Amino acid sequence: MPDRVIVEVDEDLSDLIPDFLIHKRNDIATIFEAVSHRDYAAISSIAHRLKGEGGSYGFDSMTEMGRGLENAAAIRDDGAVTTLARQLLSYLDHVEVVFQPSKD
Repeated sequence: MPDRVIVEVDEDLSDLIPDFLIHKRNDIATIFEAVSHRDYAAISSIAHRLKGEGGSYGFDSMTEMGRGLENAAAIRDDGAVTTLARQLLSYLDHVEVVFQPSKD
């Protein structure tokens, strides 16, 4: 993964993004815990949220990883879940948010 992943986000969301990213890190911790307990329902639920929230906030890569996690949970593939959760964590470690003026 590159040193930085730049994501442009509408400045109207600037108050929400820091907490959003913290919650995504918490979700990743929950995924790691859930995979250790083979709780695929929890993984699928988080993955489904990631799919929707990622795109809504401008984090399209997060949406794609959420889709992959949801598919991996559906087939109960612990290795794929773990790999995708690690990729998501790396993405969050490298993401740099750049706020853009609203297009209103």
